[in-house]
Amino acid sequence: TPPEVFAYRDLGSLPDAPGWTVRVVPNKYPALVNEGVGSSSRRGVYESLTGLGVHEVIIESPEHVVDVAALDEKQLAAILRVYRKRILALNKDGRWRSILVYKNQGAAAGATLEHVHSQLIALPEAPEQLRAEIDGARRYYEANGRCLFCEMIRQEIDGGERLVAKHEQWTALCPYAARFPFETWILPKRHAPNFEFSSDRDLAELAHCLRDTLARLNRVLDHPPFNYLIHSHPLDGAETRHYHWHIEILPKLVQVAGFEWGSGMFINPVAPEDAARLLRQVAL
Repeated sequence: TPPEVFAYRDLGSLPDAPGWTVRVVPNKYPALVNEGVGSSSRRGVYESLTGLGVHEVIIESPEHVVDVAALDEKQLAAILRVYRKRILALNKDGRWRSILVYKNQGAAAGATLEHVHSQLIALPEAPEQLRAEIDGARRYYEANGRCLFCEMIRQEIDGGERLVAKHEQWTALCPYAARFPFETWILPKRHAPNFEFSSDRDLAELAHCLRDTLARLNRVLDHPPFNYLIHSHPLDGAETRHYHWHIEILPKLVQVAGFEWGSGMFINPVAPEDAARLLRQVAL
């Protein structure tokens, strides 16, 4: 691997040597490169941006493990704290408007390495999907005076039909009109727009909720390939009362094909109510 940029390691152990617990390195084949200054150009109707950014790999265990759900809660909490630490460190660089943390597990989900790892990309612009989600949440707040995600959590806890598991500070649910079979979200119960402001206690409890949710998916779907994504509000000084950070877990069970690409709509053969019921019934 390239030289590490951060690691949790044993006292006295040296960088790029044994003795680490979670380790962060630059991606050897980055989607974006942290060189120079970002700029845009326009030629007629076409506009382009330079490929400026940061692309890092978080190596999640020194042991060869291929399923993140096999790690214990202490290790998962350490991984979540590394996410937080890297986001806070990169946010000090005023060039980045959005930082995306994601995991690809399994070849069908885009993973090119088996060993448990996740990735982080710092971007000079917020991704279109995140901007659309934030804009939709803002419109709901302006119309109703309440956070859409907080309302969603309350409705799902009260109704229960799409609830997967309820923890002290966290809710796991299959979202209404889910795009994919067994799509599952994890949200903090209290309003929180940014993942990186979570406390150590928050992250320890999130590790329990995340491991529980992934174990349920493994039990019902026999260890499916999946992606997970952390959607967090950019640190851009904008109003955040309307937005609520969350994790989206997307099992890779079906192919996105011509209808989806052509229409922007998704065919989900498993109703989220049925998926949640199956996940909820799992005995762990």
